[in-house]
Amino acid sequence: MQAMYDGDLKSFVDGLRREAWLLSDACVKFQVRLIEGTAVAFNDRAAFLKAILDLDPAVLHCPVAPPSRAFVHAFTYAQTHLLPMLLRIWPMPDDLPHAAGNGDFARVRRWFDVAGRPALGELANHFPANDAWIRGNLEAGEPNVQQVLDTALAWAVMNNHFEIADFLLGHGADINTNWSSHEPASILHELVWHKNYEAMQFLIDRGIDMTIKDYRWNSTAQGWAYYAGKDKQMAQWLGEAQQRREQASR
Repeated sequence: MQAMYDGDLKSFVDGLRREAWLLSDACVKFQVRLIEGTAVAFNDRAAFLKAILDLDPAVLHCPVAPPSRAFVHAFTYAQTHLLPMLLRIWPMPDDLPHAAGNGDFARVRRWFDVAGRPALGELANHFPANDAWIRGNLEAGEPNVQQVLDTALAWAVMNNHFEIADFLLGHGADINTNWSSHEPASILHELVWHKNYEAMQFLIDRGIDMTIKDYRWNSTAQGWAYYAGKDKQMAQWLGEAQQRREQASR
């Protein structure tokens, strides 16, 4: 695990070969953790995921795929280039957020009726209602349609599927949702870590409230960029965007 976090692919592979028992049926849960770790990153760990699968771990041969948050991490951290490898183990969940994050517009449309209203069926079948970690750690409350719509919006924006994001905004998703990967903030806050200016501009152009403050530090996205991200250039860019908006509203 440490080798992966350090970006040391050789030590990572050597360790798994040396301790081959970690690839056995007895350690499937550990293999899932390793695979999930390749998607929880702002840097590209595709080589590590490929290395794991090339070693033919037992998880590849499970009659029933074990539980995993690998897809959740891939969409939340904009690591969708990992999906073809993840699909060797897990089928893509059939719900609105996963369709939006995957850029599957045809499937997104199917979750709405002819009048454009959400037609999600059983909410328990949609993320995040079916995610035990979120329900246990983020105090998300009772599952509801708005959570599903807002998560779908977030994943569409995070992965630059802006046509889908526009569709969701026109069909009930809230651009000012307090969605975030770890605690209430905003999609704009989350994008600070990804340095995704295109997605941030998309949200700004569509009127996201740039004064939203996060739950923990009571800070705007600009504050995250300046104090947490240590990115003065981004903080200045966000500040100038806010100034232009204020000037235009006078």
